Amino acid sequence: MGSSAGAVLFYCVSLSVVAAAAVVSSTAAGHRSISETALASSAATATTTSRKLMGADSAAPTCPVRFDQMKGYEALGAKCRNKATVKECCAAFKALACPYNKLLNDADNGCADEMFYFIQTKGKLKPGTIFENCLERPQGLKC
Repeated sequence: MGSSAGAVLFYCVSLSVVAAAAVVSSTAAGHRSISETALASSAATATTTSRKLMGADSAAPTCPVRFDQMKGYEALGAKCRNKATVKECCAAFKALACPYNKLLNDADNGCADEMFYFIQTKGKLKPGTIFENCLERPQGLKC
């Protein structure tokens, strides 16, 4: 099995395994967090987002946030490529992602996939870096 096939398989299994946990965690009252399901999107291999595809299916979900225009991906990547600064990496990710936690936790809008696409391409991070380093608890990452 090639590494990209393995990453895709890991992504699919991760999403199916944590789907039930995401439903339970989304009903918890008053907690601002980014779900494990949303973080699992970081494990996907970077692919072109729907905004980049010519003639993409107009019925496909569209994230209302233009993550392609956000700043901070390069700084996040610089902090996360150095294993000695995992705390700084996760703090930088929280600063970038937590304002959008509700959108990122909605699996139907594509926001998590889109944000992680730009983290991987503009921040030059390997798929899964955020998921592997910043998952704080079974429900995800507390903001």
